[in-house]
Amino acid sequence: MKPVIRLILVALVAGVVAFGITKQLTPDATTTSEVAWLESEFALTPEQAAKITALHDAYRPVCAAHCEAIMTTREALAAATAPSERAATESQLQSLIATCHANTREHLRAVAAAMSSDQGQRYLDMIGPRLTAHQHAQPFGLR
Repeated sequence: MKPVIRLILVALVAGVVAFGITKQLTPDATTTSEVAWLESEFALTPEQAAKITALHDAYRPVCAAHCEAIMTTREALAAATAPSERAATESQLQSLIATCHANTREHLRAVAAAMSSDQGQRYLDMIGPRLTAHQHAQPFGLR
């Protein structure tokens, strides 16, 4: 292999590794901005904000997995041709959405529990209706 090609490959591998390390060590900008909004909107203490950040960071991959399963099932439903296949896939889709909503409601209640009781209830009243309208194309956020 020519030295120039070897150098390019080494640089490319080093860049990919550096990107991966940086991605793992950098806080999620979405979570950071959402928690900043929560801090402002609901007068959170630093301890409350840290607890909510930890809750949301732990739940984000679960939510992403729900969205992925829902989107995959929607694609399968669109491709289904036989009525029995469509009915079974539709049933599976409704089950996945129900599971997602139940788990997300539990997560939102945990977020609200990290706030003062009146602010937590205000948060649930504000965010609850958004869950019903969520399209599952991306993870559900905190606001």
